Amino acid sequence: MMSTKKWCFLCIMLLVGFSSCKKSGDLQIDPYAGGKEPLGIRFSNSLPKPASGASGIDVVYQITGLVPYKDKIKCYLNETEATVTEVTDKAIKLKVPVGASSGGLTIVIDGQIFFGPEFTVSGKTGIDPTFKTLIGTNGVINQIMPLNNGNMMLMGYFTDYEKSTSKKIPISGIVLTSPDGQYIPTAAFGTGAGGGLTSMVRLANGQYMVGGAFSTFNNRKSIGNITRLNANGSLDSTIVEVVNLTPLQPKNSFDTVAAFNGALMGPVSRVFSYNNKVIAVGGFGSYYEHFYERSTRDTKVLGFTEMGNLLRMEPSGALDLTYNYNPATKTSYERPNGYFYDAAMQSDGKVVIVGAFTKFQGIGANNIVRVDNNGMVDPSFQAVADGAIVAIRYNSTTGKYLICGAFKTFNGKPANGVAMMNSNGTIDESFSLGKLEGGSIGFAAQLSDGKILVSGTFNKYNDVVRQGFMILNANGTLAEGYNNTGMFEGIVNDIYETTSPLGFPAVVVVGYISKFDNKAAGNIVRFILRP
Repeated sequence: MMSTKKWCFLCIMLLVGFSSCKKSGDLQIDPYAGGKEPLGIRFSNSLPKPASGASGIDVVYQITGLVPYKDKIKCYLNETEATVTEVTDKAIKLKVPVGASSGGLTIVIDGQIFFGPEFTVSGKTGIDPTFKTLIGTNGVINQIMPLNNGNMMLMGYFTDYEKSTSKKIPISGIVLTSPDGQYIPTAAFGTGAGGGLTSMVRLANGQYMVGGAFSTFNNRKSIGNITRLNANGSLDSTIVEVVNLTPLQPKNSFDTVAAFNGALMGPVSRVFSYNNKVIAVGGFGSYYEHFYERSTRDTKVLGFTEMGNLLRMEPSGALDLTYNYNPATKTSYERPNGYFYDAAMQSDGKVVIVGAFTKFQGIGANNIVRVDNNGMVDPSFQAVADGAIVAIRYNSTTGKYLICGAFKTFNGKPANGVAMMNSNGTIDESFSLGKLEGGSIGFAAQLSDGKILVSGTFNKYNDVVRQGFMILNANGTLAEGYNNTGMFEGIVNDIYETTSPLGFPAVVVVGYISKFDNKAAGNIVRFILRP
C-alpha cells in the first residue's frame, strides 16, 4: 500500500504540474484576491454576565480583539441594536435594549459578522419548567381536548408521544396526558386512528365525536373520517347481524362495527354537536351509510348521498335531511366554489365557516359565511373579506371572534390579515393590527383576559423584532413585558388556557412546532404569563 506521505507528495506534484501548464502571467493572480482579512476577533465559550436580565441592564460578553475596531462596532441582541458602553481587550459591555427579546449577540464590523452566545431577556412570558413534555410527538397536533379531571387528550397526525409507543400500547392520532403533559397509558384507544384526527367535540352524554382523515379506529373498519368514542376513549361499537356465506361457521353471522353508522367521502375539518345532533364541516363530497343486513363480514353494502362540505347527522349516524339538503335533487345545496378551512359554532347552533370561496349555495359569500340551524346561509350575517381566511377562533369570555388569513380588508376596513369580529359579523374597530414585516400570520386567538396570541412567519411587528410569535393587547399593540421570548418556528393549531402548578396563568400551545423561545419543541409547549 502506498504510504500517506507518498500519496500527499504525488498530490502536490500533480497540482504543481497542472499549474506549470498555465501561462506565466497566470501565476501572478491571487485566487483569494478580494477576500476580507480576518480581524482576529474571538468570542469565548462562556455565557454573558449576567446570562439573563431585563431590558436596560448592562451585560458583559467575553471577547478578544475588539479594541482596534471599537469605533466601528455595531451590536445587535437578537436583531435589535444595542448600545455599547465599554470595550476592553477581553470584553464588551452593552445595554440590553428596550423591546429586545431573548437570543444571540451579533457584532458587525466593516461588513464582517461575529456571532456570540445567547442572552435571555427576562419578562412576563416564559416556558413553564414544570411541564413534563420533553420530546412531544413525531407529527402535528391539531387539537387539545381538556377533560374534567384536568387531563388532556391530544389529537392529530402522529404515531408517538414522548417515545412511549409500543406494540402492546401503540399510539396513533390520539393520546391521553396528565395536566403537566405526562403520558397516561390507561386510555382505551387501542391501536388508535388509522389515519389522522383533526377535530373532537364532547357530547352531552360524556362520549366524543372525532373527525379527520381516517378509515379505522382500533382496527375496526366501516369508518369513514368520522366516528364516536366512549368516555374512556374506546370506539363506541355494536354487534350487527350480517349475511353468512358459510353456514357451518355461526360466528360469520355477526360482525362488530362502529355504532355510529354514518361516514364521509373526504376529510373532516371540524365537528360540532348541537341538540344531540352532529355537524361536520370539511372537504368531503358524499355521505354514506352501511346496510349491514345486506352485507357480509368482508363486503359491506353502502348507500351514498352527495353532500358537499357541510351536513348534519342524527345520533345514530343517519343523515339529517333537514340540514343543507335539497329534496328536489336529493343532494346538498350547491357546494362552495373553493375550500372550507375552518369553522366555529355559536351558542345558538349557528356555524360560522371560513375559507377561500366566493359563493356557497349559489349565494355570494366572500371567504366567510354563517349558516342557520337548517344549514342554509344566514342573510343577516354580513361579513366580507377580500382574501382567504385560514382560521377562526371564538372566546366565550370576551364574546369575540378572531380571524386571520391572506385578506387585507374586512368589511371594507383595513385589516392586514387579522380582524376582531363581533358575533353578528361586524368588525370590532377597537382592535387594529399594526405593521407586519417578513412574513404572514397563521393563527390568532384572544385569551380570556383580553390579550391576543398571534403566531406566523413574520420577523417584526411595528418595527420591533418578533420572530413568529407575539402577545398583543386587545387594541393590537404589543403587550408590554410579554414579548421577551425569542425565536418561534412552526404552526399553531390550537391553544388551551390553564394554570401552572405555581399558580400562574398558563397556555398550552400545540401544532407543528419545532422551536419556542429558541428552544426545541416537539409540537407542544406550555408557557407562563406572569401578571
